[in-house]
Amino acid sequence: MCSQEIELVSVIKDIAAGPFGSNLKVSSFTSYGFPIIDGANLKDYKVSDNITKFVSETKARSLHRSIAHRGDVIVTISGTIGQMSYIPMNSKYSEYLCSQRQFRVTFDKSKVYIPYIVFYFHTYEGKNKILSFANQTGVPALSQPLKNFKKIRLTLPSLYKQKQIASIIEKINEKIESNKQINDNLAA
Repeated sequence: MCSQEIELVSVIKDIAAGPFGSNLKVSSFTSYGFPIIDGANLKDYKVSDNITKFVSETKARSLHRSIAHRGDVIVTISGTIGQMSYIPMNSKYSEYLCSQRQFRVTFDKSKVYIPYIVFYFHTYEGKNKILSFANQTGVPALSQPLKNFKKIRLTLPSLYKQKQIASIIEKINEKIESNKQINDNLAA
């Protein structure tokens, strides 16, 4: 299969926003339990496991539509808009609760290689597609984020080609991470 122009909705299996603010109050937070992803965990391509907020299992399950799993992509809706990371298969936790400022996306893995789609949205072109539906007043936020995200059009290569492209970027990122660890060890 060659590259084809698609609308994201055609490759999305599920999409859901984090809970409304009144459903996840600071008073619900615990010092351990079910992990909550927030913007601090979306600084890179992969969700980082430096989790600082948790809720009880019961609370998390009551917000089941906002639970993300390994392989899901998380996108920031407000604040530092357009941040995007995926939950790797070797993440510390198998499930995470999205915060109020994120939404989660489950892509059809028979059509989309998750690292590829995240790398795409870290490019100039990809970022601009997300930021094109940002509001221009007040706190930065995406307007109708789920609806507009599903409407994004892009050229999607074959799954084989996505994996080829992403493997190069993954190797570069692994080398960068290795160099950071070496530098941290030297600094210590």
